[in-house]
Amino acid sequence: MVYGSAHHTYPRVRSARLLPRFVDAVTSLQFKTTTLVVVLTLSVTTAVAAYLLQFGGELARQQHGEEILASAALLAKAASPVLVSGDPQAIQRLADEAANGNPLLYVIVMDADGVAVASAEYRNARVPKGLERDALVHAPVPGLPVVYAGDDSDAVLMDVTYPITVREDIDVSNATPRKLLGYVRTGMVANNWQRTMASRLDIVIGVGLLSMVAAIPFGFLLVRRIVGPLDGLAEAMIGFSDGKLDVRSGVRRRDEIGRLAAAFNQMADQHQQTHLRMVRLNAELEERVAYRTKQLRELASRDPLTGLYNRRHFSEVFGRCFAEATRYGTDLSCLMIDLDDFKQANDAFGHQTGDELLQLTAGTIVGQLRTADVAARYGGDEFILLLPQTDADRAHVLGERIITRFTSELSERLPDATVRMSVGIASLHSVGVKDAEALIRAADNALYNAKAAGKNRIVDAAPAA
Repeated sequence: MVYGSAHHTYPRVRSARLLPRFVDAVTSLQFKTTTLVVVLTLSVTTAVAAYLLQFGGELARQQHGEEILASAALLAKAASPVLVSGDPQAIQRLADEAANGNPLLYVIVMDADGVAVASAEYRNARVPKGLERDALVHAPVPGLPVVYAGDDSDAVLMDVTYPITVREDIDVSNATPRKLLGYVRTGMVANNWQRTMASRLDIVIGVGLLSMVAAIPFGFLLVRRIVGPLDGLAEAMIGFSDGKLDVRSGVRRRDEIGRLAAAFNQMADQHQQTHLRMVRLNAELEERVAYRTKQLRELASRDPLTGLYNRRHFSEVFGRCFAEATRYGTDLSCLMIDLDDFKQANDAFGHQTGDELLQLTAGTIVGQLRTADVAARYGGDEFILLLPQTDADRAHVLGERIITRFTSELSERLPDATVRMSVGIASLHSVGVKDAEALIRAADNALYNAKAAGKNRIVDAAPAA
């Protein structure tokens, strides 16, 4: 049952998929334009065919009318002397000889009052019932051919009545009025006319069919030539809208479609250039923002007076360096520096001189550090140094250089100031602490011991208990 259900539902799913495609094909511009071209071709062909049929039929009828008029005129000329003689037998013989079926089928000779005096019919002619001799006394307009379409078994006839005249005096000029002797009425088969019309109709139908057969592929190719570039242009637009900014239309024509494709390419070029400019501007803006952010972060982490890092930033850096040192087993030294008798000098010389002392101290410290070393203003006249991968002995040497340089600079710039410098050193391997704060406390305790021992000296921290 499952297989049977799937077997029956598969055609439905397939038809459901084909139906939208069929609807899209029928509603497409190519189908509509092709249909329009074919309909216009058929309409023009039908109109031309109708005109040709009408014109051809009128021409064929006119030719047959001229033919029967010529025959009737010739017969009237021959009947003129016979009617003058008044011999009924001669008149009848003339009618019998004229009604030989080539081309005349019947001949009726009438006097001036319209009374038939002689008549004859071709033996195989099937004259319509309306043209019986008793009804022919009511003659139509003389000289005007009339077409009679009989029953299914009757032939289509063209009938004409022609006057029989004679000059009253044959010796006078041609301007002498003619005397009406009677009428001759005759008819001929119009089958030739019908055959001519049928052959022309076949030609017209053939031309129409050929035009229709030729219009379908011609219309398709013509529309394809128009719609094909539009499809390419639409695909380029879709790709451009999907973010492919380098997509361009390959249509190169001089008509409206070509101008549309050129306008799209120009618009795409301008949009792409604008996009590239925006990307560059965005990159520059991001660089500026990153630079400004870095500057702001740097300013936020710096002491405004000395230019050294502040205590908060130093704590962040010290925590990372301490974690790396404990992980990789490297040494790490911390120096605490404090200015001796700074408060007395600040009170004696003023705050401006005190600021100069702090700036001198910061400059001296920075001048003795490596790139990897970090110096910060810890608070007031206290400074702290972080020396990665440095043991206590090398830290002690650095402290001595800083003191020596500071004393030299101070004697040159502020010789009256009696400020000196005390340093406390704590090394990770020497002290053996387990966290960064403990190492800072050990350096701070060493600094306290240096001040208690008389100031202006360096004291190393003792190992932790």
